[in-house]
Amino acid sequence: MAMDIPEMPMDLQLAAVIHLLSSSALRGATPAKTDALRSHLRGIAAADGLNPHLREVLLEALDSWEAVDCHPASIAVSHPPLATAGLALH
Repeated sequence: MAMDIPEMPMDLQLAAVIHLLSSSALRGATPAKTDALRSHLRGIAAADGLNPHLREVLLEALDSWEAVDCHPASIAVSHPPLATAGLALH
């Protein structure tokens, strides 16, 4: 399922990537978030004039997210103890 992301300014696409990564880390990946993240990473990596090192990192991240296969029924979950500000469990 490829998501069609409308043309967005670079700063908004980067904000979307950060938000999707944070949301996936805190509440789990879902098919929709994963697809949106892949689309934004592709869009940013394809931008003209992008620093080659940033492009390489974006493409590496995209490769990693391309390997993620979420179950179609996956839903985001809330884990308040793990998402509390200032609390970090690893």
